Amino acid sequence: MTAAWIFDLDNTLYPASCRLFDQVDARIGAYVQHVLGLADRGEARRIQKAYLRSHGTTLRGLMDEHGVDPDAYMAHVHDIDVTPVPPDPALDAALARLPGRKLIFTNGDRRHAARVLDRLGVAHHIEAVVDSAATDHVPKPHAYAYDVLVARHAVDPARAVLVDDMPRNLEPAAARGMTTVWVEHDSAWARLDHTGDEPFIHHRTRDLAAWLRRAASGA
Repeated sequence: MTAAWIFDLDNTLYPASCRLFDQVDARIGAYVQHVLGLADRGEARRIQKAYLRSHGTTLRGLMDEHGVDPDAYMAHVHDIDVTPVPPDPALDAALARLPGRKLIFTNGDRRHAARVLDRLGVAHHIEAVVDSAATDHVPKPHAYAYDVLVARHAVDPARAVLVDDMPRNLEPAAARGMTTVWVEHDSAWARLDHTGDEPFIHHRTRDLAAWLRRAASGA
């Protein structure tokens, strides 16, 4: 029996089609433009995505290259309207049937996670949120973030499932012996040079609640 179910938050627990993360993405770009004093919004977006690719998150790049305060950054980029996220009774029911602990593992912050989980109606299932601050703002897919998750919450990787919408975040989990689930959607940025056919992706779905129902019936 699986002992721990570990879920990414954004574009994983809620459908990417609700476009919530578009708000975060736009506010990240605005923050980069402001902090770096850039007149060109296009240049800000180029830097934003370059840091995402090279550092794991734009925040980590801004911290390493420009000494940005992570708390100020998180407060700014997550100052969004979460009402586009629909309550999800199907996900609530699937999580209720799923044996084992449920954790959130996100490169965002705890406050954003709490707002989204409350909106979905699934917060009562979640034992803990491992956010950016918990990993010293070292993000997925860096190995350190996974080591913090495993050590702090006594996760047995051989009895854990990690669910994420970005293939690159699944690779370190699989390397530690976790089962991986890719929540597939149509964002090219989610793939970041991955095809989705990599051997470290053990399962894939476009309907997380349905996949969890099937998993619960076979657990």
